[in-house]
Amino acid sequence: MNPNYIIKDYEESNWQEVSGLFKDVFGKDIDPQYFKWKNIDNPQGKSIVKIAVSGDKTIGLSSIWNFRVNFFGESISAGQSVDAMVDKNYRKMSIFENMAMEAIEDMKKEDIQLRFNFPNEAAYLASINKINIKRVCDIPQYIKILKGREAAGMFTGNKVVKLVGGILLDLYRKAKTISIKKAHKYDVREIEWFDQSLDAYWDKVKKDYPIAVERSSKYLNWRYLSSPNKYKAFAAYSNNEIIGYIIAAMEEKTGKSGENILLGHIVDLMCSKDHKDASIELITEAERYLKANGACAISCWMIKEWFYSEILSKWAYLQLRSPSVLAVLPVGETVKAVGDFVYDNKNWYITIGDSDYI
Repeated sequence: MNPNYIIKDYEESNWQEVSGLFKDVFGKDIDPQYFKWKNIDNPQGKSIVKIAVSGDKTIGLSSIWNFRVNFFGESISAGQSVDAMVDKNYRKMSIFENMAMEAIEDMKKEDIQLRFNFPNEAAYLASINKINIKRVCDIPQYIKILKGREAAGMFTGNKVVKLVGGILLDLYRKAKTISIKKAHKYDVREIEWFDQSLDAYWDKVKKDYPIAVERSSKYLNWRYLSSPNKYKAFAAYSNNEIIGYIIAAMEEKTGKSGENILLGHIVDLMCSKDHKDASIELITEAERYLKANGACAISCWMIKEWFYSEILSKWAYLQLRSPSVLAVLPVGETVKAVGDFVYDNKNWYITIGDSDYI
């Protein structure tokens, strides 16, 4: 350990220093209500939050966000590495590595079997020699353009390119969807609070998702419907039985020219494989909500091996980039026992709602 700093557990008395670190490193104010909701009130378990302190100054923070995960039919505890940050004046002092290693030791004590996270490519490459994480895959981001010129501002500040690119994107969407007939086989309802019918649904479908965050009603209600952030939930029913759901949200972004851009997100989506068409009706309902709130485009994370990817492509969603990597580290014996199966992307079901990006 470097004698210039110590690693310790976060306490409420550290809040002012930690909020200042968020501001300095990420350039944003962190809402104390959101921090508490995320790290303390999580029904799946409190986060492991480590801070680095030099004198009376907090110079680093790293969190392991707690999840229950369906792992080949077994419910295990897993932790997602989030909010890793180090004061710019204290870098290259192994602070990140030491916080991460101490958190991993706590994970072992708490029987947290798996560490996973979603770094960008640069962050992943910076981490692989420090923490023994391994890439599972790049996560594709599918985007449907609703307002071409506005949406093009996410990628370029050039006015001519925005104009021409926007026209082409609009034409693509129209050509792709003009002949599609929308099905109306299912009863789609807005959900204000998930009940036990969702748990019955999850028990039926979880076998089809070898590695996935558990979609219990308790989890979904906490993650989305009681979150300080705003989400909209819809469920599809057949014979009054839930057979799928979708979560939507809006995000304000800054375009390449400094303009405000409203981006919609399909945050989470799950349907029974026997009712794949229900995902079309759920996506349509989410799109209706996001359009009404001014979205110029709609984003959805989806690993290509899942049937949802084919539906998204048919529905005019373009796979333009893969902004994040899925990286994992086996911690406990349950996960280590499956060997390389944990690194097979076909076993993983991931949505952006499994991260803290939105």
